[in-house]
Amino acid sequence: MKKAYLALLLTTSAIAQAETNLGIIAAKSGSLYKDTDSESTFLPNLSYESDHFFLRLPEVGYRFFPKQSPQNIAIGLSYESTGFDPDDSDNANIRQLDDRDASIMAFASYQLGPVTTKVAQDVSGEHDGYYAQISAGYPIPLGSWRVIPSIAYRYMDSKMSNHLFGVSQAESDRTGGAINAYDTEAVSSIRYGVRGVYSLSDNINLLLGISHTQFDDKILKSPIIEDNSITSLLAGVTVSF
Repeated sequence: MKKAYLALLLTTSAIAQAETNLGIIAAKSGSLYKDTDSESTFLPNLSYESDHFFLRLPEVGYRFFPKQSPQNIAIGLSYESTGFDPDDSDNANIRQLDDRDASIMAFASYQLGPVTTKVAQDVSGEHDGYYAQISAGYPIPLGSWRVIPSIAYRYMDSKMSNHLFGVSQAESDRTGGAINAYDTEAVSSIRYGVRGVYSLSDNINLLLGISHTQFDDKILKSPIIEDNSITSLLAGVTVSF
């Protein structure tokens, strides 16, 4: 569910045109971790927007200017679900490791036209790290479709990346040294994708999307990582009010 929920985040921010959207998303996503299969899941899609307040799972926040403004500043909280449950792995040693749990991040963002910059800091005590991100996406109308290409670059500090890709000495000892202790550096990733929104009626939309996230090659040095890229697919239906 962790990577798939990230795919949901990439979608909801682009389709929330009405005040309220309700729906369901089916998502499938690969895994970075060794001996861990891709994951499929169903997730809720919920968003509510006023001029200033917004709830777009997995974010909630406040804008300083009305939502249609050409530029805006926002603050809020987000559920950063990028993580890992070792029980999902077929590798007996990896299953001895600690969970890489989700975190609650406080964020501030600045949006100018289709470009958004964002800084987020862990406030849940899960890893105490932060990330900085710049992203762009623009809807293109094509008949009954809206096609939304997007791209994002993210920098994660060493605390956040170590939470995801590192191995503590205590974890290594638990595996009898089969998995070496490892501390990561700061890492970056680039994500690009495209989503399509098809209007089935005035208030019902069909969603289709694909995204690909490429991390630094340096994460392959981690003893628990076997790939440095993830592809996510999603499809769903939303009802607007």
